[in-house]
Amino acid sequence: MSRWKAGAIHLLISLAVFFGLLSVILFLWYPGILFNVDRGWTGLQLLIGVDLIAGPLLTLVVFKAGKPGLNFDLSCIAVFQAACMTAGMWVVYSERPLALVLAYDTFYSVGAEEFLQHERDPQVLDSFPGAYPKLVYIELPESEIAAEIASIRAQFIGDPLYIQTENYRAMPNPDDELRSIFRVEESTRRGASEDVLNQLDESCLFSKFISPVISGFVCFDTDSRTLTKFYESGNGAAAVVEE
Repeated sequence: MSRWKAGAIHLLISLAVFFGLLSVILFLWYPGILFNVDRGWTGLQLLIGVDLIAGPLLTLVVFKAGKPGLNFDLSCIAVFQAACMTAGMWVVYSERPLALVLAYDTFYSVGAEEFLQHERDPQVLDSFPGAYPKLVYIELPESEIAAEIASIRAQFIGDPLYIQTENYRAMPNPDDELRSIFRVEESTRRGASEDVLNQLDESCLFSKFISPVISGFVCFDTDSRTLTKFYESGNGAAAVVEE
């Protein structure tokens, strides 16, 4: 067997493993638009470098039919590649969003690190229905003035609304109740460009969005109950990310 054939076989095996890992990332850890607007792509780049480039390239370099110790060399490459892939998947897993929290006028993508930084227990999310990331909102006073004061106070004292787990509530099912949660949607729409607003359909509830890596606007679809589109702040229709 030539080194090129050995490298090609290694690459095919690596591709099969890579697509298996990719399906976990896309459908379980970063579903929908979250892969593009959170940290999914950053972690995936690490896996691509190790799984699809480094491993097959090392095989191509060391392989020589009949070479003494070849099996040992290939075993070392496999162990190295598996260890790096495991480390990469752990990074992606540990940075995955645990909750999408609607706090007043903004959806926040919140990971384990944010909970720990604010000394909150992320296990509180286990009591909410649905798969991770959990979809919740912050319960605020009915009075618009009181709600705005609570939002401002939370920022002032360094205890952001989105991390106040004691005020987490599951998203309601009836459309009327759901729309009441997006209490300042009209003012949020006024902050978006016409290009963005022209793309919204009737099932879209418009909100600001903040993740650890990006900010903008999102469309919450009342039928699918998911975030279906993302619009980067200030860039209008040219920066749309769809599910």
